[in-house]
Amino acid sequence: MFSIIGIINSYLGYINMNVKIKNQVYTVLGTVGNFYLLYVAYRFFANGFYARGALFILAFLALVYFSYLNVLYYFTKKTSRVDFSPFLEKKLGMKPKEEAVSGKHAAPNPGFVQTNGLFNQEKLMPAVLEMKPLHKRNLKEVVAQLEAQNYLKLDYGGLSEDEIFRETRRTKKHLNALKVPVALPFFELVPRAGELVLFGGLNPIQKKELAIVRKVGLMPVKSALQQYDIFVATAVINGGPFKFAGRTTLMQEEHDFELGVQLVYREKQSPAETQTRRSH
Repeated sequence: MFSIIGIINSYLGYINMNVKIKNQVYTVLGTVGNFYLLYVAYRFFANGFYARGALFILAFLALVYFSYLNVLYYFTKKTSRVDFSPFLEKKLGMKPKEEAVSGKHAAPNPGFVQTNGLFNQEKLMPAVLEMKPLHKRNLKEVVAQLEAQNYLKLDYGGLSEDEIFRETRRTKKHLNALKVPVALPFFELVPRAGELVLFGGLNPIQKKELAIVRKVGLMPVKSALQQYDIFVATAVINGGPFKFAGRTTLMQEEHDFELGVQLVYREKQSPAETQTRRSH
């Protein structure tokens, strides 16, 4: 029985799956394997080895308890009132591995408040973006370039593993490697076949296509383009890999980087209005 589970476990190592699904699979495998101990205990009792059978029964009950905690956490994201894991963690010294942090926590990333100008009378609206696989790869490359230039740091805000574990357990939320959003150094909107395409990167020379604007607020972009002149005010990078507190240890999961974009728009001006403004 355990050989079969071991084979399944080894094959799972070749499959790329996120941490949540992998933990769910391991929980199911462990729960199924635990019932084999119950069968072994029965065989000991049937052959008159009561002491050994009782030990296997105790081991079975202990593993049932931990299986219950795992099922509750990994399938429902809830915790039990009778969870003794923190107590055992404290008594046995099972703490997340701390990483050395030189000096104080890292300073806020540069570029966070960067905008494409100051806007007073114009209206700001969030953009609804479509990011295809090409866009996601391009954004990942841009992030790598910005990290190499020390423009941003994927260091979880300079927190140690132990600090991340405590914070995510307290807040019940995950923490991204890019702790706060960071503005793209360069970004622009380019009209193309009735669409608005967002380009960005280190500079105009190294810009990459990052997304297609589908909506301006709640308005489809095609309708918006007929009525308004649209510009990009801010474009920030967020998302990416994140860590979160498991029952007893810190977990990590890969995730794509995303973009947060604010657009500014104004009503289109007729040629007569434009000429009047120029004459003044």
